[in-house]
Amino acid sequence: MKRVALGRTSIETGAIGLGLEHLEKASYDELAAVVERALEGGMSYMDLFMPSAAVRDNMGRLMKGRRSLFQVQGHIGACLDEKGQYMRTREPAMAERHAEDLLRRLDTDYVDVLMVHFVDEVSEWNEVAAPGGTLEIARRWKEAGKVRAVGMSSHKTGAATLAVRSGAVDVLMFPVNPLFDILPGETELMSLWKPDPYEGVTDKAALELRARRELFQECRARGVAIVAMKPFAAGWALKPDNPAGAALTPVQCIEYALSRPAVAVALAGCKTAREVEAALAWLDAPDSERDFGAALGTSGWNIAGACMYCNHCLPCPVGIDIAAVTRLADAASKAEGAAALAGEYGALAAGAASCVECGECEARCPFGVRVRENMKRAAAVFGS
Repeated sequence: MKRVALGRTSIETGAIGLGLEHLEKASYDELAAVVERALEGGMSYMDLFMPSAAVRDNMGRLMKGRRSLFQVQGHIGACLDEKGQYMRTREPAMAERHAEDLLRRLDTDYVDVLMVHFVDEVSEWNEVAAPGGTLEIARRWKEAGKVRAVGMSSHKTGAATLAVRSGAVDVLMFPVNPLFDILPGETELMSLWKPDPYEGVTDKAALELRARRELFQECRARGVAIVAMKPFAAGWALKPDNPAGAALTPVQCIEYALSRPAVAVALAGCKTAREVEAALAWLDAPDSERDFGAALGTSGWNIAGACMYCNHCLPCPVGIDIAAVTRLADAASKAEGAAALAGEYGALAAGAASCVECGECEARCPFGVRVRENMKRAAAVFGS
C-alpha cells in the first residue's frame, strides 16, 4: 500500500481506506470478510461513524489483540435515538456518551481521528464550535490522549472552510468525486444524487473551481488532510445512466480523488471482499487504467477549460510535469503564495519557463485546457 502523511498530524497511513457504512447491518462473518481483505491489502484507515452496538462490538472482536493494525476514524455526534435509530446530535453530553461507547465496544483507549459529525451549515459550525460544544470535547480528548487528531465531516464548502480556517481541525472528511465536483459547493447533500441540479450547468469548470477546488487549496495551505468520502458517488459514478452518461471504474474514481489537492486518503465504501479488491486494483493499475481524463473529457461532465491534473497531456518534449506545475500555480494564486511553495516547485525536473510552446499538450488534453497560458502564468508566479 502506498503510505501517506495525514496532513500536519503525526499519522502515517495507506492512501486507500475503508468506509464501513454499508456494513452496519452485516453479520460478524460478513464484516470480517471485508475487513480482513482490506487489512491484507494495507487498508488500515477505517471510518466507523455508525452508532449501533452490533457493528461496534463486531469491530471490537476483529481488533482484539491487534489494535496497532487499525487506524480508526470515529465520530462525535453520531448517536442513536430512543427507538434505536441513527441520529446526529449537537447535544454535548449525549454526543460524548456515544463516543465513550465507541471506545468501550472497541476495547481501546483511543481513536486515531475523531470527527465532529456531519456539519453542513454555517449555523451548525457555529453551534459545534461554541464553548462547551462537541468540537471542544474532541479537542479535550486530544489533549488527554484519547484522540490523535481532530476532524470534521461535511458535505458543503461554507461550513468546511470555516472549520479549516479555525485551526481547530486537523482532518476534513469531504465527498470527492467528479460527479459532485461539477456542482456548486453549497449544493444540498440529497440533491447530489438527483439529475435536476445537473441540468443546465453550462460553465461547469467555473463552478468546480469556484467552490470545492478553493476549499481543497485552503486545506493544502494549512496542512489539513482531506479524507475523501464517496469517491464512487455512492456507486453512481460507476453507472452508465448517471447524469454525465459515462461510467468510471473504481480505479479511475480513486485516482481522481487522490489527485485532488490535500487529499490524503480515499475511503472506498465496500460491501464485499470483491469490492475491496476492486479498490485495491488501483495500487498496481497501469497509468492507462488510472486515466480518468478521456472518460470525463468525452462525456456529459464536459469540464471545459479546467485542468484536472490528470496528465493526459503528457509526454512533454522538455520534461515538464504539467499537472504538478499547474497544481502549484493554482495553489499559489488561491491560498498559499509562491514563497511557501518555492521549495516544492524548485524540486521539479523542469520549470514552466522551459515550455517551448509546441502545443502538443493542448492537442492531447481532453478538456481543452490552455496549457501554454498556464505555463506562462506559472513562470510569472515562480519566476522560472
